[in-house]
Amino acid sequence: MGSRASFKTVATTVLVELREAIASGFLKTPVDRAALIGFGIRLQIEAIEGALAGHKSAACVAILDVALAEREDRRKAPELVWTGPEAPAGAARDTAVVLRALFEGARESVLLAGYSFDHAKEVLAPLHRVMQEYGVSAQFFVDIPQIARGVHAGVHLERCFGEFLRGNWPFGEPRPKLYYDKRAVKPGPPYCSLHAKCVVVDGVKAFVSSANFTQRGQERNIEVGVLIEDPGFAGYLAGQWVGLIEGGMVGEYGLV
Repeated sequence: MGSRASFKTVATTVLVELREAIASGFLKTPVDRAALIGFGIRLQIEAIEGALAGHKSAACVAILDVALAEREDRRKAPELVWTGPEAPAGAARDTAVVLRALFEGARESVLLAGYSFDHAKEVLAPLHRVMQEYGVSAQFFVDIPQIARGVHAGVHLERCFGEFLRGNWPFGEPRPKLYYDKRAVKPGPPYCSLHAKCVVVDGVKAFVSSANFTQRGQERNIEVGVLIEDPGFAGYLAGQWVGLIEGGMVGEYGLV
């Protein structure tokens, strides 16, 4: 049953529904791609098929039971994260502390999207260290101002990302891959903004927060966020951003 590890990116609710459908006989075994699609599963279909293909009903249920039991043991309740004044009885974690722990604990990948940056060297320094020490890959989806009429797209990108790197990533290599909304290099109207704000670490931990990577956002504003340790949710969240790359809706800065 070592194949259950391939369920890492599959949401818990999907595993539960799949288990019930197989146990009740609604979904016939051996499970194949056509049966899964007919059941309404399209995301992470390769992982599910790889884990269950060729097995009879009882074996599939056993595999899913073990995967769900292990996930229940590892599951943590969502954590409230906060910046700003707090009541004496408050139990929220500090935004800057959470970000530092996330970056220091990364071992495979970090995806960061939508935040505004202003002299964020101290916040991002732990990420640069793990990129050096462990080969962690990083992807930043950066909100850039919409281009003005008459400005060349290349000039606009060089200005925006040059300022970003000088002010926030003075470390040099390795550096994150930098992405931007392609609509921002076309003059408005209509206007757009890459406003969603989140961090995904190793495809396991997801942090969604209103706090930008600025001194105000990290120390003085009132900001709220949530830290969720759930491989299914984190995988889906990262997949939304990766889908923008695959769909050609975002561009990569410096890509020739």
